[in-house]
Parts: sequence; structure tokens; C-alpha cells
Amino acid sequence: MRERVVELPALTGLRGFAALWVLLYHVWALSGAPLLALPGVESLRLSHFLSIGWAGVDLFFCLSAFLLALPYARWRHAGAPRPDTTQYLQRRVLRIYPAYLVQLTILLTLAGLFGIGRLLTPGELVAHLLLWFNIGREWVAPLLGVWFTLPIEFAFYLLLPFLAPLLDRRRWPWLLLASVAITIGYRMLMFDLVATEPVPVRVIEIERLPGRLDQFVIGMLAGSAFVAAGVRGWRPQDPARWFIGGALGVVFAVALLIVNADTYWDGHPLLFVWHGLFSIALVPVLLGAAWSAKPAMTMLANRAMRHLGAVSFGVYLWHMPLVLALVPHLPVSLPASMRFWLLLAIVLPATLLLAQLSHVLVEQPFLRRARR
Repeated sequence: MRERVVELPALTGLRGFAALWVLLYHVWALSGAPLLALPGVESLRLSHFLSIGWAGVDLFFCLSAFLLALPYARWRHAGAPRPDTTQYLQRRVLRIYPAYLVQLTILLTLAGLFGIGRLLTPGELVAHLLLWFNIGREWVAPLLGVWFTLPIEFAFYLLLPFLAPLLDRRRWPWLLLASVAITIGYRMLMFDLVATEPVPVRVIEIERLPGRLDQFVIGMLAGSAFVAAGVRGWRPQDPARWFIGGALGVVFAVALLIVNADTYWDGHPLLFVWHGLFSIALVPVLLGAAWSAKPAMTMLANRAMRHLGAVSFGVYLWHMPLVLALVPHLPVSLPASMRFWLLLAIVLPATLLLAQLSHVLVEQPFLRRARR
């Protein structure tokens, strides 16, 4: 059976927000991590929100699991035919690989012809072609830092068909408990192995699929709950309460991490459970948005956010090369806050342009082929 494509507008906008959050984080961090306050509210720092922008990846992961689980949940709860695994995997490959390979080709061409960036050794090139660059103990550093999440996402794509049969009333609690146990156990084990290594090494080693499995499973179960509720004809009278309550929970999880940011990578207890806590708080947001809660539709389902969601993969891929290329040319004499706003004013429109080109010229043609 062909994978059924369903757009839930507010969730499309949420994906756009996640990409924008990651972009803002990198612009902020690489411009000098300036202290930025909201106008008129000095105690509420914009830089707090920006400093945790890497959590946009958590949004991506949990939301992706929610959406990809929907066809399998219809199979488990509504008697729909089981999704065809070959077609599902083909669509997943065509969703990621073409845009990624085009970017890899462009970056290597710039390095080879103009000396911009660096070339890859033959072994590194093979690792990049197979998305195998940050897997195993002898991993290869990705040419572009944001690519380290792609093997994590793709590994989940491969795992999903095997987890899908557990999306039923009797088995889902065991799936959730097992995923939490695996995640915490893996993160504790890897931290013990790399506790003395630099933070970037700890990130690569700890933040692999086993260390993020709980949030993928939580997203799957949220999607399954959405379908099961629809099958029973149940819907909350006021989905806005779900959305707002979940948003407050997300803010609390983010605030908890900000307060403990200095010790997080040194083995703070949040290192082992934060991704799961964030994803649990996100579930009511996902459900409220899927049920078209009014605040979600206003903030996320508008034309601008839906378009940003449509080109979000290109935003995620292309913002980082632009930031890295521009940072060395920013005037050193400028205060860090001015460097941030100047860099953002250049990077944001340029990224949107490149993301649009990637969406129209690369992503959409391959996805249309997958649907056919």
C-alpha cells in the first residue's frame, strides 16, 4: 500500500519553527553568544531562548516520529492495510538523500575549485555517501556539523517498521518502558566512556539513536494516540488547553536546562533524561496542533509558517555553510550583539532563498517521483 501523505497544517508550521530555532542558535553562538534582552524586559533575555536553539532538533525528531507513525497507527487501530515497507523506505531515502547529496557535491566543488572549505579523503567520502560518518568508535567527523543528525534520523526510519507492531493497547507501555531504559542506559554508559573527552566528542558519542530512542518512541505513541482517538470519535472539547498546557511544559523543560547548562555535559542528571522530558512535554503540543487548536492554527498554520515548514529541510541544511562563510568577515570592532543582528540579517534571507531552490529543484521532483 502506498504511504498516505497527510498534512496537518499546524504541525507543518511547527517544523518550520524548529528549523528557524536551530538557525537562530547557530547565528547567535557563532557571532559570539551575546547577551540579548527583550525590549523593555531586561530580566527576560532573548539569549536564553537562543542558547537552547539546538532543541529544535528534538522538535524535528519527535514530530517526525509522530507523523511517520500515523499510517502504521491506522493499520493497528483502524484496520487499514499495513504500509508497504519498500515504498515507505523509498520515500524516506528520496526525502533526505537528494538534497543532502546536492549540498555535498556543491561544498566539495567549492573546496576543489576555489579552496573554500576542505576536501574529503576517499575513506571520508565513502562514509559521507553512506551517512556513516558518526557511527562506531572510529567515526568520521561530518564535513558540515549539522549533518551529524542525519544518521540518527535515518536509523530511526529503518527501525520504525519493526517498532510499528507494538503500537497497540497491550504492548505500547512495554515499548515506552524499554525505550526509556535503553536511552538512559546507553547515555550513562557512553558518558562513562567519554567523560574526559572534549564536549563535541561527548555530543557525537552520546547523541546517537540509542541515546535518543525515547523521544522517537514518545513521538510515535503520540501519533498512535491521535489516530486511536479519531477511531473512537473522541476529541477534546477545547484542544487549546492541550496546546497551551504543553507549551508551558516545554517552557519549563527548557528553563530547567538553561538553569543547569553549565553542568549539563559534565554528567548532570538532566543529561540522561532531558530529551525524554522535553518530548513528553511536547506531546500535548503535537496533539493540540493536530486537533487544530486555535492558538496553534494562529501561530503555526499561517501561510508564512507553513511555507517555512515546507522548506525546513533546506533551511536546516543551508544555514550553516552561510554562517561559517560569513563569520570571518564580520567587523571585529562590532559589539557581539551587533554582529548577531548583522549576521542574521544576511543569513536568514539567503538561507530562505537557497532552501526554496532546494525545495523546488531537488526535493519536490524526487518526492513526486516517489509518489508515482
